[in-house]
Amino acid sequence: MNKLKYILLTLTFVFPGLTMAQDEAPAKSFLELYQVEIVLGLAVVVCLVAVIAMYTLLVAMKTMLRMKLAEDGVEEETELIKAREGEEGLDFWGRFWNRFHEAVPVAKEESVVTDHEYDGIRELDNRLPSWWLYGFYFTILFGVAYLINYHVIGTGMSQEEEYLTEMQEADEKVKLYLASLDNLVDENSVVLLTESVDIAAGKAIYDANCAVCHANDGGGGVGPNFTDKYWIHGGDMKSIFSTIKYGVPEKGMISWESQLPPKKMQQVASYIYNMEGQPSANPKEAQGELFERVEETVAPADSVANAGS
Repeated sequence: MNKLKYILLTLTFVFPGLTMAQDEAPAKSFLELYQVEIVLGLAVVVCLVAVIAMYTLLVAMKTMLRMKLAEDGVEEETELIKAREGEEGLDFWGRFWNRFHEAVPVAKEESVVTDHEYDGIRELDNRLPSWWLYGFYFTILFGVAYLINYHVIGTGMSQEEEYLTEMQEADEKVKLYLASLDNLVDENSVVLLTESVDIAAGKAIYDANCAVCHANDGGGGVGPNFTDKYWIHGGDMKSIFSTIKYGVPEKGMISWESQLPPKKMQQVASYIYNMEGQPSANPKEAQGELFERVEETVAPADSVANAGS
């Protein structure tokens, strides 16, 4: 019973969030709340014990080898060390290369030959290269750190969390890209907007800036009537957009290019375009020339927005 108590205290120290979680859900037992954490913690302990055991075994094997060499004589041990290092007659880079790869020169291979032979091929007792061993040790340490970070402590993002974060970032980039396309609209590329959100935005712009001269219902006042088929500067989308953008200074119509971005000018132009044929309380007399409209190119619905809806 005391051992179990010490184990629980140790786990509470290693995982400080356990005490807080217990307070929040007192109805559940310790094992029910932290099954995954306990299993992963035990897995880490087992891995560490296995690494320590392998290291101890390696040290024991080296000790036994030294004892065996000591029984055969010191000269043989010295010769084996010289053979492994391979430094006789080599320059600095040669010695570095041998130590880096733990290579034994061909002339010294007899000193590391084992009794294993198959089909005339004899096995050498070469050491693994230092770079390979250190890389292997690094992968062990990295694996333990990865396990603790992502599956025990939980500070790293899971694959699902990374996916959702990247998708959100991608959506933001798409919105910025579409916004940049909106600002590229001009009198040559403008098309009619038919989405309700665009028409509502165009009406708001019209009521705030255009109604004072053209009336709230488009019947005209100081400015011309938008509800009939007579237009002074053209009644198609490109002509309406161009008139809004550059204005008609000689008749008191200011240029809105510096006050409205291209997207908003397209929205208000689409709203004015749809005023033709609408009833007006006090329509102004016809001005300009009769303008017979042809079918306008309509802006496609936002595929990105539709995909997300």
